[in-house]
Amino acid sequence: MEKKELLEMLRRKMISEIQDYAIILLDLDGTILSWNIGVEKIKGYTKDEIIGQNFRIFYMPQDRQAGLPEQLIALATKEGRAMHVGRRIRKNGTIFWGSILITALHDDNGEVIGFTKLTKEIADNEIS
Repeated sequence: MEKKELLEMLRRKMISEIQDYAIILLDLDGTILSWNIGVEKIKGYTKDEIIGQNFRIFYMPQDRQAGLPEQLIALATKEGRAMHVGRRIRKNGTIFWGSILITALHDDNGEVIGFTKLTKEIADNEIS
């Protein structure tokens, strides 16, 4: 295997095999394009269930109603990133505290072309 091929494989593995963080690739509208195994571990969705869904699915109903997911995307677009700690919903309906970071991804001209969303489940005693 050539060094370039090995490096590309390691980059893919670096993201795909992380389990303590849910790593999600979003388009401009918040549609989930790709994910890592941490999404299944933390949120309970398989790849086939979550690809093509909007990331709003992870937010509490009152947060969706208040437009929080859209506010975070807008902030990440403007500032380059958005951070938030709050309650999130798993596929099975259980609620957990999550710390999220949404980072804007840019093309070579500096235009936002999508987002990476990282989520880490946090314990009640980690909330400040």
